[in-house]
Amino acid sequence: MVVFVVLLFWSSSFFQDIFFKLVDVFGALAVQHEFLAIFLFVGTSAVAALISPFTNIPLIPIAVVIWGPVFTLVCLLCGWLMGDILAYFIGRRFGYKVVRYFVIAERLDDWTRMVKERMKFSSALLLRIALPAELGYAFGLVGYNVGAYILITFIAELPFAIISAYASEAVLYGDTVKFFGFVGILFVIIFFAFRMKHPQ
Repeated sequence: MVVFVVLLFWSSSFFQDIFFKLVDVFGALAVQHEFLAIFLFVGTSAVAALISPFTNIPLIPIAVVIWGPVFTLVCLLCGWLMGDILAYFIGRRFGYKVVRYFVIAERLDDWTRMVKERMKFSSALLLRIALPAELGYAFGLVGYNVGAYILITFIAELPFAIISAYASEAVLYGDTVKFFGFVGILFVIIFFAFRMKHPQ
């Protein structure tokens, strides 16, 4: 879907005009209320890691225009880590009865089982890369070591943050080779993690 939206953006001056009008609005906010703008971007990133249907992907290109790719990926990574860690502690502190309000029960049961079967660091890392960020709830439910979980989460989220920021920059500059190169890298990472997680 992201690729489709990008192709639509590249081929339509109408959507480009809408995008840059949004950039002007958010850019003005960032100038007048810099801390608030950063807080909102980091906060939406955290919420995106907690609730599956929610995403702040449309905000990433806007953030890249305003702050550049480096600062954007730092904010994105901080937000995702905050959401991931919060999901872990919700699972660990409040248990299944609360977590099932955030994740479908059947999916949560599957994730919990998979985490229990893959307590080794390398296996847990591959699982974390292959599945959505809400997997943090399952890590908390099974009582996975918090230090190891934070390290796993950082390693898993870092390439996604880098790709998200620099692929967005490629979209803005119309660099098709760079954009599809990042898309390809993302596909390879997920495919490799999925295959290692399910070797058969």
